[in-house]
Amino acid sequence: MNVGVLGGTFNPPHNGHLLLAESARVELGLDLVLFVPAWRSPFKDGGGTPDAETRCEMVALAVSDNPFFACDHFEALRPTVSYTVDTLRHLRATRPDDTLHLLLGADAFAEFHLWRDPDEIVHLATLAVARRGAAEAPLHTSPYGTHARSFRMPAVDFSSTDIRARAREGKSVRYLVPWTVATFIEATGLYRDPT
Repeated sequence: MNVGVLGGTFNPPHNGHLLLAESARVELGLDLVLFVPAWRSPFKDGGGTPDAETRCEMVALAVSDNPFFACDHFEALRPTVSYTVDTLRHLRATRPDDTLHLLLGADAFAEFHLWRDPDEIVHLATLAVARRGAAEAPLHTSPYGTHARSFRMPAVDFSSTDIRARAREGKSVRYLVPWTVATFIEATGLYRDPT
């Protein structure tokens, strides 16, 4: 199988994540995309982040209507900082016959050289970089450009940070996140300032 791997804190998972995954699935001919919520990202301090169980629940809700998407709990079940190389080692051991594609946005690819063991990562998986516009730096400007391929996706002009701010202010997040996630956020009061 051709398997895409999309990691992140997913705080919350939003339609941009789903659009990236679906664009990669179609353009790269993927059989499955695994969403891998981090227990804690090495690039984020984790302050105010809902626990991994809550974020996994939201990811499961977000992907529930797509038979080509699944939530993988490997990182969330390890109470330590999440490193992509460890996840890919695990997936390579459990899926030895699959071809792995690590799905990245151009912003993440620009910082890929800062990740733990990038040389091992490119031997475990092909880097697949979402291209949202002509203004983004070409892949060959990175030392890992020869290990990457790109795929097109429509531009998305919102982020998890924007969505959390809207929810905190009591504004609607409908159409920014799947309706299942919007309902979860509203029902639980997630991200709302306690008053």
